[in-house]
Amino acid sequence: MTHPLKKLDWLERAVEVNKFHVTQCKDEPKWTIQKTADALNRSIGSISQDLLLASWCKTHEKQLRRCGNMKDALAFVRDKEREMKLGEI
Repeated sequence: MTHPLKKLDWLERAVEVNKFHVTQCKDEPKWTIQKTADALNRSIGSISQDLLLASWCKTHEKQLRRCGNMKDALAFVRDKEREMKLGEI
């Protein structure tokens, strides 16, 4: 992760958490989200949200950046996921 004193915006933090989690998973195949949460002293829910945003950032970074805050970005992602599911019916 980056220097702890550097203030990360919510999307940068999500990407950094994802990098940490993926690295740990590669190093230890039985690594879990719970272990990431414990290592970063965060809740499983907040880690899960970061991982979700980081995965969407790969293809929708501009749209996520326009959201301005994490709450709005999560709403955007959930709306898109809902649209995708409805399109499959």
